[in-house]
Amino acid sequence: MVGNQTEIKDPENLSADPRRFSFDFSYWSHDEFKERPDGYLEPTGTKYADQQTVFNDLGKGIIDNAWKGYNCSLFAYGQTGSGKSYSVVGYGKNQGIVPLFCDDLFDGIEKKRSTAGENEEYQVSLSMLEIYNEQVRDLLNPKTIAIKGGLKVRQDPKKGFYVEQMTLKQVNSYEEIDSKINEGTRNRTVASTNMNATSSRAHTIIGINFTQKCPNDVGESMTRTSIVNLVDLAGSERADSTGATGDRLKEGSAINKSLSTLGNVIKALADQSTGNKKVVVPYRDSTLTKLLQNALGGNSKTIMIAALSPADINYEETLSTLRFADRAKAIKTTATVNESPTDKLIRELREENAKLMEMIKSGGITLPIGGGGGGYTTDEVEEMKRQLQEQLNQNQSEMEQMKKSWQQKLAESEQENLGKLEEDKKKNEDRKVIPHFWNLNEDPALTAMVIHFCNDGKSTIGTKNAQPPPNIQINGLSIQKQHAIVTNKGMNVTLEPCSGAKILVNGQKIAKGVQLHHNDRVLFGPNHLYVFHHPKDASKNMKEGKSEETPTFDSANEEIAEKAGLVRHDGATSGKIVSPYSSVLF
Repeated sequence: MVGNQTEIKDPENLSADPRRFSFDFSYWSHDEFKERPDGYLEPTGTKYADQQTVFNDLGKGIIDNAWKGYNCSLFAYGQTGSGKSYSVVGYGKNQGIVPLFCDDLFDGIEKKRSTAGENEEYQVSLSMLEIYNEQVRDLLNPKTIAIKGGLKVRQDPKKGFYVEQMTLKQVNSYEEIDSKINEGTRNRTVASTNMNATSSRAHTIIGINFTQKCPNDVGESMTRTSIVNLVDLAGSERADSTGATGDRLKEGSAINKSLSTLGNVIKALADQSTGNKKVVVPYRDSTLTKLLQNALGGNSKTIMIAALSPADINYEETLSTLRFADRAKAIKTTATVNESPTDKLIRELREENAKLMEMIKSGGITLPIGGGGGGYTTDEVEEMKRQLQEQLNQNQSEMEQMKKSWQQKLAESEQENLGKLEEDKKKNEDRKVIPHFWNLNEDPALTAMVIHFCNDGKSTIGTKNAQPPPNIQINGLSIQKQHAIVTNKGMNVTLEPCSGAKILVNGQKIAKGVQLHHNDRVLFGPNHLYVFHHPKDASKNMKEGKSEETPTFDSANEEIAEKAGLVRHDGATSGKIVSPYSSVLF
């Protein structure tokens, strides 16, 4: 990185001139930093850009635009493992743009509220969606995750594409947003584990709706709305380099298809920006581009982060990412302030509802039913009526939400969350004294999100449809209705597999009951990988000064492959494991 330029050299032709790309900002984060005692990575030289630098350059602009009433979008694109999630979300003390944005936004809201008049309101609500295999899941509503085919993506003449039944959670602080994002991440972990999917297999869209209500100069109530979409795209990757097969290959194909469509959309928009107005932008070709239509070519101020890998083995993928970003910077969006009189918005929705009711009563059809001449069939008429009714219900819901005060919405949300907060608090206390399993995931952000306690006495492990229901429910490939029994007798915990159940403890398949010890690695079926935590043993080890390395997904994976004799070496890299345990063990 040289100033605003990024240079890249072909490792197979170092004598050739480097390729140069110019952007608004070019950041270097590979070296020239040190870790502070609190875990924050700070620069030791002039090249390294820390998280605060990135936020000052990019995040501050998003906040300013949100306060003015513009829609804003930030999306990160790049190869798996290149640092997209780190830039957007961060890790530990190194908070990314999302948490820093939320923190700064609520600081501003608190200052405004301290001097706000009687009719002034500042409202924030949160949504969290995931696109997996072209299907949309609402991560803040676990009930919708199991819907076959995912949630429906609809189109509205005014709003563009939107997700039907999407949950909007009212929040009043950054801590509440953080709690909701963690809740969504837990739901995502459970869903991906049950479906044998890993974190890089899906796109995640965090939506923050920021609404300001205040009277104008003549005392008329005005509503200014900003929708901020923060998008963490799945990693782009080449099938031949990942060695993916089966479901992994299908997932990769779906991701690459949506990313390719995203590239086609960006190319078409770039062509339009140069004056070619005849180009058709293929938003409809993927779910991702439908939901990003406003961000890419509509009413939004948009920032794109292109994350790069410094490894020479990733040269082709890095070059592809730079070309992608170079095309994206040519796009010009036309953002407008989203401000309207509140009463006018309600009146427009009421008028639209009256029209929809009339269309439902008359069938909304002007052509003859059945018959020839392009008429509609009875089934088509019923489908149209259903869609009109859905639009009517959506408008009615929006109208009711607008009429409610922020205090009413917040009270409802707090009442809904009260039980969850108490449950989370109790779970954190129980983890200190009760032996339990915590999950391992390829993505560190999804690790330790799922906790299963081993309470006194016997606890059964199995699927949710077993009768009677098991104490610990896990679902997925090769998990039996009655899979195992865990017995906690005086803090001595044993694990016994049921007949035909496949369980590995520390890489070894077990056929009878075994005693579990602190930090044992347990694999249920081919996909549910956990670590056993024994609070008493952990406390004893700490007092005795014993340092014990915490298991990771990679270390547990290596152990399983070694014990099964499935480790083989890639000729280019000594000791590299190339056989994933989940596809070969059972």
